[in-house]
Amino acid sequence: MGKINILEQDIVSKIAAGEVIERPVSVVKELVENSIDAGSKNIVIEIEEGGKKSIKVIDDGEGMSADDVKLAFKRHATSKIKNVDDIFNIKTLGFRGEALTSIAAVSNLSLQTKTEGESVGTICKISGGEIKEFGEIATNKGCIVEVNNLFFNTPARLKFLGNATYESSRITDLISKLAIGNIGISFRLTMDGKEIFYSSGNGDYKELIAKIYGVNLAREAIQIEKDFDNGKIWGYISAPSFNRGNRSGETFFVNGRFVKDTSLSSCLERAYKTALPVKRFPIALVFINIDNSMVDVNVHPSKMEIKFRDQNQVHQALYYAVNDGLKRHVLIPKETFDWSRMKKEPRSTQGSQLNFETIMLPKSEYNTNNFSKIYDRRTDSETFIKEAPVIKKEVHVDKTHEFTPVTEATDVSKKFEYKRILGQLFNTYIVVEGQNEFYLIDQHAAHERILYELFSKRYTRATETQVLVAPQVISLSPQEMMLIEYYGDDIIKLGFDYSVFGTDSILVRAVPYIFNKPVDPMALRDALDRINNNEYSGFPENERLIISMSCHSAIRAGDTLSQIEMEELIQQLVNTQGPYTCPHGRPTIISITINELEKMFKRT
Repeated sequence: MGKINILEQDIVSKIAAGEVIERPVSVVKELVENSIDAGSKNIVIEIEEGGKKSIKVIDDGEGMSADDVKLAFKRHATSKIKNVDDIFNIKTLGFRGEALTSIAAVSNLSLQTKTEGESVGTICKISGGEIKEFGEIATNKGCIVEVNNLFFNTPARLKFLGNATYESSRITDLISKLAIGNIGISFRLTMDGKEIFYSSGNGDYKELIAKIYGVNLAREAIQIEKDFDNGKIWGYISAPSFNRGNRSGETFFVNGRFVKDTSLSSCLERAYKTALPVKRFPIALVFINIDNSMVDVNVHPSKMEIKFRDQNQVHQALYYAVNDGLKRHVLIPKETFDWSRMKKEPRSTQGSQLNFETIMLPKSEYNTNNFSKIYDRRTDSETFIKEAPVIKKEVHVDKTHEFTPVTEATDVSKKFEYKRILGQLFNTYIVVEGQNEFYLIDQHAAHERILYELFSKRYTRATETQVLVAPQVISLSPQEMMLIEYYGDDIIKLGFDYSVFGTDSILVRAVPYIFNKPVDPMALRDALDRINNNEYSGFPENERLIISMSCHSAIRAGDTLSQIEMEELIQQLVNTQGPYTCPHGRPTIISITINELEKMFKRT
C-alpha cells in the first residue's frame, strides 16, 4: 500500500493554501525540498535558460511506488501529514500536497521514480495538468523530475519573469542556502551544462561558508551558541569588517527550514549596534532548533514565514548569542597593501565592504582643528585625567514583551593586547606596538566610542558636570528649539544645565565634564544641528542625541595629545564594550603585521 493519501476536507481547510509556483526558483524550491524530505544524500539540479526551458532535479531518496505516483499529482495529496494534529507538529519541509499539482498544471512534467524494494520503476508524464503517459521504466532508486516549458500555457506569467541571468541567480542563492541548512547532503547545481555550485555533504560548515562567502570570511567566522527553554540557537556570524549593503547574507533556519523573518533580522542587527555603519548588514548563518509545537510554519503558502509561540524568548536568545559571540573576539581589521593598485585607488581593509564616506559621518566634525572657546585642549603631561566609567550591561523587557537590550553589569569585549604606545601620528592616529604587528588607533573614533557608552550610561547614573563661570547664551533656529523641547530630559541627563532664554535661544549654566575637560556648550547646538539635518536618520530616534553629542564632544583629528592622555584614552577604549568601532560603525583600530612591513621592504 502506498504512503500518499488525499487529505480530508477538514484538514485541507486548516492549511494555509494558495499558489506556490510564481517563477522558476519556486519550482526548484518545491522539488528540492521534496528530495530532502525523501532522505536523499545526493541531489543534482540541472537548469537551462534560467529554468524557463528546463528544470531537472535528480535525487537518491526513497522514491515513490506506482500507487503513490498515481496520487502524487492530485491536490492536497501528501505523505507528510495524516490528521489535524500533525499540522501543529510538522517535521518535514513540505506538507501541503500542492506543489506537484501546481507545477504540473503550468508545464510539461516528467517523473521517473523507484523505491528500494521494487525491481522496476514508474514513469509519469503530464502536460498542463493532464496525464499523457503512465507506465514502467528501468531507473535507479530515487526520483528524477524534469519540468520543461514552464508557464507554456499561461504566457502572461512569462512576461513577469526576469532574464535568464536574473532567474539563475535566484536559483543559485536558494541552493546555496538549502546546502547550508542540510550540511549532510551533497548538492550539485549546473546551469546550461556548466557547474555553478557544489557541496560535498561532508558536514564541514567552514568549507561551505568558504564556497559561498569566501575563504577570508570562513577563516574569521565567529561561532555562536545559546540555549533557551525550548531549544537552542547556534551558527556562524561575520566579524563587522565583512558586511553587505543588503540583508542577503542573513540566513535563518528553523528546525532545518529556511525562513525569512524581519523580526529575526532586526534582532540580529541590534546585536551589531554601532559595530556596523548605517545601511550595512552582517553575514550570518543562524540555526534555531526548537520544539515543533512551539513554532507555526503553516502561515504562508511559500512556507518561508513562521510564527513562534514565545517570540520574545527566541529573540532574547538570538541577541545574546550574537552579542556574546562578538564580545569573545578581537575585531580589529587587518590592513594589507596591494602595491599594484595603490596608485589607482585607496587602500581597503581586507574582506571589508565598509563605506567610510557614509553620510552618517559628519566630516566637518571629524576633521576640524577648532579648539574650544572655554578651555585649552593642550594639557600638561602631568595633568591627571579622570577615567570614564566602564560600561556594563543590563536587560530590560517592557510590559509589551518587546525585547529591548540596554546596558548591564557583565563582562566587556575581549581585550586586545599591546606592548607600548609609540606616539601620535599626524596628531590624529595613536601608534601602538603589539605582538608581531602594530596598531593605528583613530583618536577621534576611539573617543567617540568612549563617550557613546559614557553618555548611554548616564541615563542610569549621576553625571559629572562643570558649572560655567559665566552662563553662555546659545542662539538656535526654530527647528533646533523644537529639538531642545523634545530632547529636554535627555540633555539634562547628559550633564547640561540650561533654561529657555526667549524664543530663539537657551542659557547654558553647566556642561558635562569629560576627559578632565568641560564640554564646549556650542557642541550641544552643533549636535542638534546635525540631527535637524537628518544626518542621523538611520539611527534609532532615542540614540540620535547620544551619538551626535559623542561626535561633537570627542577629541578631534589634529588635537595634540600628551603621553598620559594617549595612555588614558587607550585604557578607556579597552574598557568599553565595543572598542573596535565608533558609534557610526567606523573602525577605531586597524593593525598592520610585521609580515606586511617585510614585504614592503623586500625582506621576504
